[in-house]
Formats: sequence, structure tokens, C-alpha cells
Amino acid sequence: MAIKKYITFQNQSTAKELQAIETKPDDVKAIGKNFRVAALALGYQGTNYFYTGRSNFEPSPYDFDRIIQAVDTDSYVKQSVAKYKDLFWKEGWKIIGENQEAVSYLYQRIDYMEMAMKRPFLDFLIDLSDQLIKFSNVFAVKARGDLSEYFPTTLTPVSSTQPVVGYYLIPTEQVRILRDKYNRPKSYQQATDPLTYSPTDRDPVWLADRVIHLFFDRKPGRAFGTPFLSNVLDDIVALRQMEEDIQNLVHRELFPLYKYIIGTADQPAEPDEIDKAATEIENLRTEGGLILPYRHDVEVIGSGQEALDANNYLEHFKERVAIGLGVAPHHLGMTMNGGNRSMSERLDTSLYDRIKQFQKQFAEMIRLHIFNELLFEGGFDPIKNPFETDISDRCYFKFNEIDVDTQVKKETHVIQKYVNSVITLTEARIELGIDPEVDQEDLFSGIQNALQKDLIDTQQSAQDATSDKQTPAKKGQRNSVSKRKGSGNATRPQNQNGRRNSPDIKRSDHSWISTVENLLEEQYNVKLEPSINMSQNEEINDV
Repeated sequence: MAIKKYITFQNQSTAKELQAIETKPDDVKAIGKNFRVAALALGYQGTNYFYTGRSNFEPSPYDFDRIIQAVDTDSYVKQSVAKYKDLFWKEGWKIIGENQEAVSYLYQRIDYMEMAMKRPFLDFLIDLSDQLIKFSNVFAVKARGDLSEYFPTTLTPVSSTQPVVGYYLIPTEQVRILRDKYNRPKSYQQATDPLTYSPTDRDPVWLADRVIHLFFDRKPGRAFGTPFLSNVLDDIVALRQMEEDIQNLVHRELFPLYKYIIGTADQPAEPDEIDKAATEIENLRTEGGLILPYRHDVEVIGSGQEALDANNYLEHFKERVAIGLGVAPHHLGMTMNGGNRSMSERLDTSLYDRIKQFQKQFAEMIRLHIFNELLFEGGFDPIKNPFETDISDRCYFKFNEIDVDTQVKKETHVIQKYVNSVITLTEARIELGIDPEVDQEDLFSGIQNALQKDLIDTQQSAQDATSDKQTPAKKGQRNSVSKRKGSGNATRPQNQNGRRNSPDIKRSDHSWISTVENLLEEQYNVKLEPSINMSQNEEINDV
């Protein structure tokens, strides 16, 4: 079996042999079987429920229904969960990989799944993240179907007769897990009736290979992840009780208590005076007043300086709730204890770091549980790890940077390193996360150089077309005075001789001089000198 070659401690393979390994889809299921001996520790079995045991479906030890109630009724919890989801998908996502054919295949499979699921794939991913943020657990069931008539390429299902056509979620609060003693899930059940703990015919059950369980913060030996919202619920209840007490305090102080004294020690109240006073107070309007004789004394008992100041207690519980939710108070719209821009930016960065940690775990689980199986069905091998000469079929789910300010600073730093000759263009492009292979002519500098060259050539052609420059005389000839007076010298002079380093002169053809000399020699019987100066030439010309 080819998969055995991946186990380095069983087979000492060379680099060339490992490079030639190809994993078949049928061998994928054998990976788990081969490593089953690695699970030696027993799984944890809780003792809080009388129905727990190895032979029963195990419910979650966390009260998911209480979390749902808190999200639906408490504004702070609702806004914090919404903040996590908004930042989680703020800048979008993409699929990356060395093999662009594998990346294109995954996008194509997603298009077909959207038609089968009748919902955008992003909507499905948002539901996954919503369940993970609330409960730190999410369960997705694989839906299979025959795509041979619709998909352009042949698909090879892994450990099944039909390929995956979509996914659907099970309500996390209803899921129960049946595990073996080594903590490995055997099957999953959806308990639709919360009042019974025994399975019924209406409670669907799925085998473990059909269910994808994504989780955060799962303790060793446990079946469920630990939701971070579970430790803040008591603080939320305490805050709501504190707010109720303050509301009662305001209500009591808004309608003050009247202290009505009738009579004195010397003049005690008459028998019917107290009853009459009680009737008057019951009929007393808020904006009304009392007209009393000297024997009656009414005192209004208000807050004064005696009431308890609950502001500090209220601020304390608000901070506890914000810290438990993993956000800063100003993220929830609170303006407690002031603050400045620097502190707010640091708190924002801290929240971004928390979101990025969730994104990192989420992306790895999507790659492992969804992408790998889809790649095997399409004939790709995401397990193969090539050496130097080949490319990998492994594809990754990548989130775009959510902290845009930090991203701009990092990219500017990389550009500065390249400008200052610290790194090469290839290294800079790799650090920026873009393709290192690039045509220099397509870059801005290449386009700018090409435009500059075209501009220089255009200017040179224009100068040549409007130039009044004369062609120099040939060897053995003299320059003659130019009768051509172009406008170039007058409008664009560069020195005392115009645009040239010598006077603007032209040269004429003096080949006729030898003919004239021969005629003179024959007529006058004289022998002329072979070389004549300028004055002699001028005399000859005059003749």
C-alpha cells in the first residue's frame, strides 16, 4: 500500500522515493486505521449524569440553551457575538495553493455545492463561525449525491459510493456523541426531545464518517469544546440584578416617602385626625401640596446624602462582563474611565489578535475536513509533500488581513527594505504574499521607462524634421557660406554660433576647378601651382 511510504519510522525512504509517492483515495481511510494504536489514553467520562457511559450517547456538559437565551436577551452578549462575526468575515477569504488547477477545481466544486445546497457557500461558512463563536462546537453532516452527469471531470469518492454535494448543520444544543473508550466518536445523535435521554425513532443518528465536528478549546479526553461564553453568564446575571436594584432605587427616589407628624407631646392627636391625614395623602397629587395647621408637621424623606452610590459597583460588573466576553468596554459602546486614541488602538489590536487566532483554527479545520476530501475526489493528492521540483496539490483556506492599518505598515516596511537594497524584488514580493514571477515591463517602472524612451524618440524625430543643419563637406572640399537662414538659430540658440560648434556654413563642389586650370594653362602657356589659397580662388571665380 502506497500510504505506508509516508510512515518514516517504518520505512527509510529517500527523498527521491518520497517525491514519487502518490496517495490513492482508497488509502486515505487507511491512515486512521494505521495510527489507531496511538490512541492509548482512555477518554473522559463525566459522572454528573446518571445516563452517561460507554454505551450511551453523551450530552454536552455545557448548557448551550442558556447561552442561546443570553445571546437572545442580553444586549452586551448579542453585540459582542456580532462584533466577533463582523470582524471574522470583515475582509473576505480566498483559496490559495501552489497548484492553480487544484484551486480552480475547489472553486468549481463550491459552485456546484451552492446549487445543491440552494444557499451561498459563504452563508454556510458564516453559520459555521456563528456556532463556533457561541458554543465552540459545530456539527456539519455531509450530503452525498451523483454528480457524474453534471460535473465536467470524473470524481472518485473517498470511503463512499457518491461524492459530497453539500453540507448541512445540526443544532449544536441537540447533539450527543457516542464514543469508544479511546475517545474516538462512533456516531452522532440529534436529540429532538430534551425530556428523554433514550434514543427514539425520530432522533436521527449519523455514523462518525458522515459528520464533521469542528471545535475550539476542547480539553483532552472530552468530546465537546469549551465555550468561552459559559464563564461570563453568571457575571451577566449579577450585572442585571445590579441594574434592577438601581432601577428600584430610582423608582423609590422618584416618588418620595412622606413623614407626617400629627400633634405634639403637649397636644396629642385627636382620634379622627390620623385617618383624615391618611386619606389626604392617598389623594395627594405629585405636583400638589399640603395646607396644614400648626399641630401638623409633614417631612419629605428623600435621598439627600444618605442613599448608597451604586455607580462604582455598576462599573465593576460592566468591566467583568466586557472582560468575560473578550472585548473592551468601548467595543460595546461604553465610555467608562475615559481613555485616549492610543489606548483604544491597543485594545483594538488585542481584539484583532483574538479574532485571528479563531480564524487560524477555523482555516485549518476547513482545510483538513473539507478541502482535503474534495481534492481526493477530484484526483488530487493534498498529502503529497513534493521536494524541490514538483508542486503541491494542498490548498489552504486563507482569510484576508482584517487589521488594514497594520497591513499597510507591514507592506510599507517591506517596500522600504527593497528600496534600501536590503532584499531583492523576489523576496519582497514573497513577503507581500504575491507571485514572485513578474514581467519587468509590466511594472510601473518598466512602463515609465518605455514612455520616457518613446518621448525621447519623438522629440529627436521632431528636431530632425525642423533642423536647418547642413551636411559637412566631403574630404578635399571647402565649406561655403550658407544662404539658408532657418528659424532654429534665432529661436533656440545655444552658443554664439547658434546650435552648432562652428559657423553656419555650407560646402560646394569644386571639381570644376581642375578643368578651368587646364584651360588657362593651354591659353596662357603657364604652369599653375597645384595648391591655391582662398584669395586666388576668389580671383579665379571673378574671372
